Amino acid sequence: MPGYVQVLLCMRLIMNEMVYIGKTVSTFGIKGELKVISDFEFCDKAYKINNKILINNIEHTISGVRYHKNYILLKIDNLENINDILKYVGYNIYIKLLDLNLTEDEYLYKDLINSVVLDDDGINLGKVVEVINGHNVLLRVKKDKEFLLPLIENYVIKFDKDKKILYTKEAKNLII
Repeated sequence: MPGYVQVLLCMRLIMNEMVYIGKTVSTFGIKGELKVISDFEFCDKAYKINNKILINNIEHTISGVRYHKNYILLKIDNLENINDILKYVGYNIYIKLLDLNLTEDEYLYKDLINSVVLDDDGINLGKVVEVINGHNVLLRVKKDKEFLLPLIENYVIKFDKDKKILYTKEAKNLII
């Protein structure tokens, strides 16, 4: 039965895996909103009313979400006063991976790290060593040479999370 116990432990770890989704940078107004900066790829799934999040290792419930410029304005635990939320400024925010309810074909950018990149001819172009999340998402791929691969459908066919393989088309043309 050791295999069964190992599977249960693995399931427990996966169920409790915490994912970084942003950072509180200040307060906003006097009504108890936290100003959050986030470049998380699934903000719409993470920042939802009634989701449970961790700030400074304390669980909170999201009670309000709105967007202002490049920030997410977050209300937690129905707190309505700036003095009640000041102690949460400057901390990272985490959510349980399972609470994101990702579909089978959705993945986090961090899942791409160390993935093998295969071209449409089955040629191994290297491994993903870094995800650059800016205006466009770029993958730094390294083998003999290093190149940047845009994470767009013009180049990426699909990603197999289980096998850690990123299937691409025309990506070899990006190698200089």
